[in-house]
Amino acid sequence: MKNGKRNSRTSEVTRQLSLRVHDLRKEKGLSQRELAQRSNISFSAISKIENNQLSPTYDSLIRLAGGLDCDIADLFNRTPQVPMGRKCVTHNRMGYHHITKNYDYELLCNDISYKKMIPLRTTIKAKTIREFGDFTGHEGEELLFVLCGVIEVHTEFYQPELLHEGDCIYFDSTMKHACINKSDKDAEVLWVCTSTASINLEEENKKKSVR
Repeated sequence: MKNGKRNSRTSEVTRQLSLRVHDLRKEKGLSQRELAQRSNISFSAISKIENNQLSPTYDSLIRLAGGLDCDIADLFNRTPQVPMGRKCVTHNRMGYHHITKNYDYELLCNDISYKKMIPLRTTIKAKTIREFGDFTGHEGEELLFVLCGVIEVHTEFYQPELLHEGDCIYFDSTMKHACINKSDKDAEVLWVCTSTASINLEEENKKKSVR
């Protein structure tokens, strides 16, 4: 029953994400092709995201936020909070769930925009590098702390690291990387990323607009 409710909530969040991207694009007066160019995402992918036919990866969410001059939280929230003394609580399994091919993300403390860190509870799904596909990389730094299961972290310049429950790793996100589930059960990590990537993309787009 709990899984059914979670899947229903995840589907609704994905649908709301597609609507939110569409609305933000319209508010900015951008065509889908213009947003594709600003965010460095293909036109076909933008169209599929807005029509709820494609669930964007974390990297794509960063690029979308940059292309729309907004924070990642704004892609999920219509009324983000930006007070001076900030606090946000996410109760167990009540974050925004976002499903991609290799990872199931639960966005934590997402009611606050322009955080310096982006915390995620993430389920690692791919069992092999071949199943995972191309490694991904983006600006910033990240920390992974294994909550349960066993994972193998592959990075561009280092040998793979096998991590068990309670282990953690910190690395430069610009190195292309991939996480693989090496256990028979679900592997979950607390994944904390710096949010400089979306900020940098926003600054790049502002410079382009000035030119």
